[in-house]
Amino acid sequence: MSSWLALFASALAAWLVLKGPASRKPAWVRRICRVAIAFFLYSGVLYLLKWNPFWTLLSVDVENRNKLEGFLILLSTLIWLAATLRALLLGSRFPALNTDPREREKHIRRKETLWPFIKRVAIYHYFFTRK
Repeated sequence: MSSWLALFASALAAWLVLKGPASRKPAWVRRICRVAIAFFLYSGVLYLLKWNPFWTLLSVDVENRNKLEGFLILLSTLIWLAATLRALLLGSRFPALNTDPREREKHIRRKETLWPFIKRVAIYHYFFTRK
């Protein structure tokens, strides 16, 4: 048995950790889980592409296999890079795009501080500067 199955199982386990205990942890823990998921999926795809029974199942000849395998490795590398950068850079910056309702409940709205300041200045001006 090849190790691609274990890598896909590891990605599933990391996803379950992300949806379970890590959902209440800080953002950097969730980012690490997302990066781990992307890495395990990417490694699993690479191992699957090197697994000979996969290509015999598709019945591809040797010349076309090399071209197709190279293209699929390039494509999976680009997808992995995009997923990793998205997990690291974006994270939970956009809470409206997050589908987890617990995250929306934790989101604290920005407190407006301009209006109380205007009221204090107006009251001060009214009581202390009139003649």
